Amino acid sequence: MLPIHQSNRLFDVINSDSDWFGLMAPQLAIAVAVLEEEHVTRAAERLGVPQPTVSAAMRRVGEVIGTPLVQPWGRGIVATAAGRALLPAAREALMTLRAARHELQNVIDPDRGLVALGFLHTLGVRDVPRLIDAFLAAYPDISFSLKQGPAHSLLDQMRAGALDVVIVAPLPDDEDGLESVVLRDEKLHLTVAADHPFAARSSIQLRQAAAEKYMALTRGHGLRQIFDKICADAGFVPELAFEGEDIATLRGLVGAGLGIAVLPPAITNDGTVVDIAITKPAAHRQVGAVWQTERRSPPAARRFVSFLAESGAKVLGEEV
Repeated sequence: MLPIHQSNRLFDVINSDSDWFGLMAPQLAIAVAVLEEEHVTRAAERLGVPQPTVSAAMRRVGEVIGTPLVQPWGRGIVATAAGRALLPAAREALMTLRAARHELQNVIDPDRGLVALGFLHTLGVRDVPRLIDAFLAAYPDISFSLKQGPAHSLLDQMRAGALDVVIVAPLPDDEDGLESVVLRDEKLHLTVAADHPFAARSSIQLRQAAAEKYMALTRGHGLRQIFDKICADAGFVPELAFEGEDIATLRGLVGAGLGIAVLPPAITNDGTVVDIAITKPAAHRQVGAVWQTERRSPPAARRFVSFLAESGAKVLGEEV
């Protein structure tokens, strides 16, 4: 805690937000660098400014608030109690300013903006890399932040403004404020262990596997909704041996002979499982992109949405 006479001086000189901003805003990066480095020369080198400029800025702040932010310690310096109190909020302020710069950059120079993209785990092996690669061929300076998860979680994050676009399956039902485009129609297969009695089949009607034990994703996942529906269409309620959070885990459990599953085909197959075509009922899911229409997205995100609508299906090799 600052001594009483020093606190009084601070509040005598800095008696409004405008006074405080006028003092600290120009010195903020310098103060944080010195407090983190605990060395004036290293702080100056880090910022790319002359050492006298750093020393003068720190003296100015200390004189105005009535106590220094650093003090000598051995052959160097350490933060004072005032410096330690200031540092966390000062770091946060710099992060906010950096974020503001990026937001402005998105508006001023959309070719260098950022797209916050969410997608299902299964789409990260092939589909999303293909889409991003094709898009960056036209807009190489746009960057992406990537988030993976189940469809319901991604959609919630998009509605909250944390994501610009999500690529999910199935697509959400008609909902005000959302727009979508189908990128491809993906067939689902009955996945069994390589030594399962069904493994020699090229196709099967799902009701023929009604007595089997199944693996499925937990409720809330889009593929679980589809699985429940096609089992109902086939006229049975599946016995679930395991419920998991990702398809790779389910495929591993199937390969171990612990049950069977209805899954999209594997991009690569280690030979432990076999994917069998389901002839009845129809077993597929639409993979598509979803974005908000009621919230104005950054220019870079709008460019990516336009690309998905115009070229996404072609890039993924499917005619929709």
